[in-house]
Amino acid sequence: MRDLIFRLYDRTIDVIIIGLVLVMIIVMAFAFFEVARDVWALIPSLKANLVGQNDFRDLIVNLLDVFVLIELFATFTSYVRTRHVRMTQLLDVTIVFALREMLVKLYGNRFSAEELIGLCVIIILLIIGRSLTGRYSPHAES
Repeated sequence: MRDLIFRLYDRTIDVIIIGLVLVMIIVMAFAFFEVARDVWALIPSLKANLVGQNDFRDLIVNLLDVFVLIELFATFTSYVRTRHVRMTQLLDVTIVFALREMLVKLYGNRFSAEELIGLCVIIILLIIGRSLTGRYSPHAES
């Protein structure tokens, strides 16, 4: 009976993971098409040198969002293959997200000195943690 329950559990997890992988592909496709649409909309403005700062900022934010999604999905895909999440991957995602936030604030001129210093400290600590996990990993991988 115990083996049957564990096999049922494993099959259920496999079905859920396959569904989530399909959802991830769809989300990535929508994110890519949104960036492509934004670039296509900016082409006439580029020719006339009339690119609006808000339109360009939105393009940059959408592009940075795609990078965050790529890192998140890479972590999830690694989990699907190995059934565990490595600390280095979680730190990579967090670093990319923190860098995205800092770039969005800098580019949008919507930041205070305290916010910028706080984000820099967080990023430095995350990078130190990432370096330590790579150096002291039980698998000696980085």
